[in-house]
Amino acid sequence: MATSDSTSSRPRRVFLSYAQGDNVIARQIVEALKKAGLKVWFDEWALRAGDSIAQRIDQAVETSDLFIVLLSPRSVKSKWVQKELNAALSRELTLRAVTVIPALIEDCEIPSLLANRLYLDLRSDLEGGIKRLIQRLGVASDIVFSRLDGRIFENLVADLLTALGFLIERQPIGPNSGFDFRAKYITHDPFGAQKEESWLVEVKFYRSQRVSVSALQQMLGYMTVSGSQRGLVVTNGQLTSVARNFLDEVSSRFGQELRLIDGTELTHLLLQHPQLVERYFVLGIDK
Repeated sequence: MATSDSTSSRPRRVFLSYAQGDNVIARQIVEALKKAGLKVWFDEWALRAGDSIAQRIDQAVETSDLFIVLLSPRSVKSKWVQKELNAALSRELTLRAVTVIPALIEDCEIPSLLANRLYLDLRSDLEGGIKRLIQRLGVASDIVFSRLDGRIFENLVADLLTALGFLIERQPIGPNSGFDFRAKYITHDPFGAQKEESWLVEVKFYRSQRVSVSALQQMLGYMTVSGSQRGLVVTNGQLTSVARNFLDEVSSRFGQELRLIDGTELTHLLLQHPQLVERYFVLGIDK
């Protein structure tokens, strides 16, 4: 496991992206978030006469930690919402600087960029949905990987994989195995026969680095030596651009499956398991 994310102690900032036709609901959400003690950027309050709207919005997105996008037929067609969302997703992918949380307020086609995200449904119960949103934001604010060390981070990953249905083998695999543990996932085919997937898991906890090509090549080497076709690298960091391109080529070049869960995806997975967030980030139990 590599140990090598610094986070400021300032309060987390929330940016709300919405279409103008949804401003009544947006204002209601903002009022509730502010009552809950969250610092929210809301254009009706933040923009002043003479401001460059595009510049002020860009600045607000760049300095936000949590980005909420309200999904409705109007917002999915809004050029401004698309611009804000693209900016937030870019920061999420490249800098680990913002967590994007979709909130559905009316039936609409979910944008492809958000198709794999777990969204909050505010359609039938707005008041209850806002309460769940506040809870989700609170959980997201608690996820600060720099509070952990390498050993605790590895235990967090093992517990998360267990919550996702994996069976973890934590016994020592060998002095030079190079990976941290095996994770088995059992499924059944349509006829009821059991199928088992075995993954080698390497956990990389970084303070400032990113996952490099050499780290991925090393994991492929471990997989080859052990005869495993599946490898999983889990990190609180991000890939370098070169490493991302390399990862895209692994399957076709090597015939092996190498999967990476970076800090952004890890955060979204943890949002689905708030009990783990409480255990590791709120209570601070030394696992």
